[in-house]
Amino acid sequence: MALLIRTLLATLLALAAALATAADTRFMALSYHEVLADDEPATPTAVRASDLARQFAWLQANDYHPVSVDQILAARAGGLPLPPNAILLSFDDGFLDVYTRAFPLLKLFNYPAVIALVGKWMDVPAGQMVDYDGKPVPRSKFLNWEQVREMQASGLIEVASHSYDLHHGIPANPQGNTQPAATTRLYANGRYEDDAAYLARLRSDLRDSISQHTGKAPRIIVWPYGRSNLAAQEVAAQLGMPIGLTLIDGFNDAATPTAVWKRQLIENSPSLQAFAEMLRVTWDPSPARSVKVDPGTWPPGEDGLSPTLDRLLTLSPNIAFARPAVVRDGREMTLFPTKLRPVAADQLNHIAWQTERRAGVPVFIDLPDAWLDEPELVADLARQVNFAGLRVRAAPDSAAAERIRQEAGRWVWPLQMAYAVDPPPTPAQWGRLRAGDLVVLAANEENIAAVPREMAGRVVFEFDPSLPPENIARRMNRLEADGFRQFGVAGFPESLLGPIFPSLSLRWQPQLR
Repeated sequence: MALLIRTLLATLLALAAALATAADTRFMALSYHEVLADDEPATPTAVRASDLARQFAWLQANDYHPVSVDQILAARAGGLPLPPNAILLSFDDGFLDVYTRAFPLLKLFNYPAVIALVGKWMDVPAGQMVDYDGKPVPRSKFLNWEQVREMQASGLIEVASHSYDLHHGIPANPQGNTQPAATTRLYANGRYEDDAAYLARLRSDLRDSISQHTGKAPRIIVWPYGRSNLAAQEVAAQLGMPIGLTLIDGFNDAATPTAVWKRQLIENSPSLQAFAEMLRVTWDPSPARSVKVDPGTWPPGEDGLSPTLDRLLTLSPNIAFARPAVVRDGREMTLFPTKLRPVAADQLNHIAWQTERRAGVPVFIDLPDAWLDEPELVADLARQVNFAGLRVRAAPDSAAAERIRQEAGRWVWPLQMAYAVDPPPTPAQWGRLRAGDLVVLAANEENIAAVPREMAGRVVFEFDPSLPPENIARRMNRLEADGFRQFGVAGFPESLLGPIFPSLSLRWQPQLR
C-alpha cells in the first residue's frame, strides 16, 4: 500500500512538473502592421493608434505581460519562467508609424517588441517609391536606419529580417499565377527552378543585410505572408536565424518548434472587446466540410475550372480533395510536371491556387494508392503544387504514410494529412495523429459507433453522394447534435446538394483559454 501511494505521489509530482513547465514557456505572439491616425483611411492590416493605446492599457490592466525574445529563450532553456499571459508583440513591414506612433506607446508601457524589416524597401533612396506588393508607396512612409538604431538602442526593440526581397509574388506556373516568393518555384522561359536554384535564391536573399546598419545581425526571420517550408527554415537557420515567425493562430509553448512560432494577425483595428476575445477565447476545432473534385473530368482550361469554382462557392465546403492525375488511353498521366510519369497537362498548381483564392477552399491532394510507394513522385508534386494537405489511404502509423509526409513536408508547410481508412483507427493509431491531421471514414453506423467521443474533432464522416440529399442532411444534423461537426461528400455533387452544408450550424465553438 505504501509503495502504491509513493508511486501515485511520484506520478502526480511528475505531472505537476510537466504542466508547470508547459505553462512557464507558454506565450502568444501578435502581428501588427501599420499604426494609423484616427482620421486616416483604414487598411485591412492596420490598427489605429487610439485602438493600440487601448489594447496596451487593457493588457496592463488584465495581467498580460509582453515579453522579449530573450525572455522566451531563457524560459525554454530552463531559466526564469515566463510570467502568466505572456505576449510577444511584433510589427511587420517597417512602416514609419511604428516609430512615430507605436514606439512612444512601447516606451510608455515599457513593452518589448520585434520589428521586421524588408531589406530592399529599406534600400530605396529617399524621395523614391517602394514597390509594396505591386503598389507604389512613397519611401517616406517607411522607417529609416537612424530611427531603427534609435529604437534598438532603447533596449525594447529587436530588429528581425522580413527577407531582403521575398515580400512579393513570383510567376508560379504557365497560367501566370503569382505565388509567395519564399515557397514557390520560379517559372520563367518555360522552365521551373530546380532544388539547387531555388535554395540558392533563398540563401542569397536571406543573407544578413541589417547588421551593417544596426551593428547586430538578426536572429529572427519573419516569413512574408507567414509562408515557409522546412527547406526554407533550414536555410534561415544556417544563416543565423533559427527563430521564425508565421501567421498561424494559436499559443506557443515548449513543444512549438523555434523555427515556426505562431502569431495572431491583428486585422481591421479590432475593438477592445474583439481584442480581448482574441486573447481569451479559442475557437477549436474548426468544422470541416469536404467534397471531391476530379479535374480529369472537366473541359480544358477555364471552361472546366470556372464552373467548378462557382459550384464550390454555392456548396461552401472548406476542403476540396483533388485528384492529381488522369487516365488516358489506359495510362496514368499527371497534372503537374514530373519525369516519373507521363504528363497530361501542367495545370494542378493553377487549379489549387485558384480554388483557394477564388473559392476560399484549400486543396488536399487525393493521392492514388500506388503513390504511397513512390515518395519521389510525391516530392515532385510538393515542389510544383501549392496545396494544404494530402489525403492518403493508409493508417496514421504506417511507414508508407510517414515517408510521404516527410517527402512532401520538406516543400509544403504546414502539411496536413487526411487518413482515409477502413476500419477506424485503433487507440494507438488515434494517438499518432499530429496537430491538424484528420481521419476520413465512411459515414456508416459501424464507423460512427467506433469513434471515441474525444476524437470527434479529428474525424470527417464522408457520405455517399448518390443518397438522397434530404437523407444526407438529416444524418449530418443528427451527428452534429451528437458532437460531430466534420462532414464530407465522397464526390462532387452537381445538383441538389446546396442545402446540405448550410443546414448545419458549422460554427466554431468558443472555449475559454
